[in-house]
Amino acid sequence: MLNNDLKLMKLIDAVKNRNLTKYLVLGFSLLVMVLILQKFFLLALLIGISLAISYLIGTFQMSKSIGIELVTFTSVLAGFAFGPTTGAIVGFILIVTHLIVGHFAAGIYILWTIPFYVAAGILGSTITGIDFATLGIYITIGINAISIILTGITFPQNLGNYIPFSITNIIFNLIIFTQFGPPIYSLVK
Repeated sequence: MLNNDLKLMKLIDAVKNRNLTKYLVLGFSLLVMVLILQKFFLLALLIGISLAISYLIGTFQMSKSIGIELVTFTSVLAGFAFGPTTGAIVGFILIVTHLIVGHFAAGIYILWTIPFYVAAGILGSTITGIDFATLGIYITIGINAISIILTGITFPQNLGNYIPFSITNIIFNLIIFTQFGPPIYSLVK
């Protein structure tokens, strides 16, 4: 009987060690992938955070007059670091998801909103001679300024809600681009 118990204990130890070995190999493999694909990992992480912000806005019905979003930053970063196609695709996917998941208004508004974020991703790679943070700030101001004009033309009654959004969006992106932009860009370039 004692011999059978020893065999059972050895078998349990072997199973435990094999699982531990599997987890160690998996963990090490993930670490190597993260180190090798660090720039893509950071982009994927930013996309995930951007989607989470959209989800929180939609789920908890957070104020739509506060301009907190990572779509601009992530789109410009994708374009700046990976080229216009990546920037455009990331911008398109993130803004469409942000509009849907965040329960933002649809209608004519999306006719300029979606192209602006696609353009942000493209401009992130095509405008040269300017650093990442400054370019992101210029793109943010441009998107908001043109959006205010177009909102004023099409929905002047919505300017009271949209102007606070634009102001907070510019301030939020100014902070994100200046404080986090340079170190994040240095990791993905």
